[in-house]
Amino acid sequence: MGSDRRIGVIHLISGLSMGGAERMLLWTARHFDREAFDIAVVSLMTGGPFASLIRGEGVRVVEMDQRRGLITPGAILRLIRLVRGFSPRIIQGHLFHSNMLSRLIAPLVPGACSLSTRHNEKDTPLRSVFYRMTAPLSAGTVVFSEPVRRHATGDSPRSGEVRIVPYGIEIARTSSERAEVRTRLGIKPETFVWIAVGRLTGQKGFDLLLEAFSHLCREDERSMVLLLVGDGEDRAALQHQAAGSVPSGWVRFLGEREDVAELMEASDAFVLSSLWEGGPLVVLEAMAACLPVVATRVGDASNMVVEGETGLLVEAGLPAALTHAMNHIMDLGPAGRKWGKRGRERVESHFGFERTQKSLEDIYRDLLEP
Repeated sequence: MGSDRRIGVIHLISGLSMGGAERMLLWTARHFDREAFDIAVVSLMTGGPFASLIRGEGVRVVEMDQRRGLITPGAILRLIRLVRGFSPRIIQGHLFHSNMLSRLIAPLVPGACSLSTRHNEKDTPLRSVFYRMTAPLSAGTVVFSEPVRRHATGDSPRSGEVRIVPYGIEIARTSSERAEVRTRLGIKPETFVWIAVGRLTGQKGFDLLLEAFSHLCREDERSMVLLLVGDGEDRAALQHQAAGSVPSGWVRFLGEREDVAELMEASDAFVLSSLWEGGPLVVLEAMAACLPVVATRVGDASNMVVEGETGLLVEAGLPAALTHAMNHIMDLGPAGRKWGKRGRERVESHFGFERTQKSLEDIYRDLLEP
């Protein structure tokens, strides 16, 4: 990196477990312009499925074995030496801790500038203070939706610093593994399968989803299952809640999975219960899997979902609204597949990742213009 005419970019991220920011890094590793750029990824924590996947694309990945939310002084010094050794022109942080580190480290790396990436429309007041304090150290901020742009602009004193990049995903080919995946999971062909994907944390509102699903189970005699894909600190509490409110076997905690696309194709509809988001990318992935969507009106969801055509939107934090919308989707019958097909068509025409990557690379070039 830095030894040829290509622009060196280091992506700094807290970890490489399942998540939207992590998935976007994998797509970047697959789609970046290799003639114009040379990239590497530094993960503060060690582990997570995306580390090996990104390496598999021929991109260097360094894992620093730090704990979540904590980094030792020795590790900071090691990180500075590591980044200097790469000689990047751009150090791009992803999410709060890595954004802070990229801003602090960039002045110590000759010829490098810091680029922050904001993925959420909400931060704690303390984090907002740190963003404002370190704003002079950042050459710019990338966001992927208008709600996040409005939020980030409040922490960025310099006019024009926040740049919107259009959201996009890598669109997977549809497969014919639906029956096989259902059989593997022990799900009958007639069972209606809901799927939700995300970290099991308070932000994702899975406790509200379980409350909504328990009401749906009591009000509806149809056979149904909710697949929860992901892991996190709230898993034990959510399992306890499900055990006390939903018939046994009707909620499946599947943990972190690398076959999310196949699980989606084995499902009948997708539900997002988040209290706040930046994207959410997973809504686009569900639409690409031809699933009708129920989503809370967070982040850029209202730009992704065409209400009444590809899915339904509800206000965040209202389990009864989720129950009503989920029941409506189940009542669609065969029309639900038409909603799903329209959703995929919308993703194919508006949300391909190639456009996202090109916009990012244009920003890199703009930052380095004399």
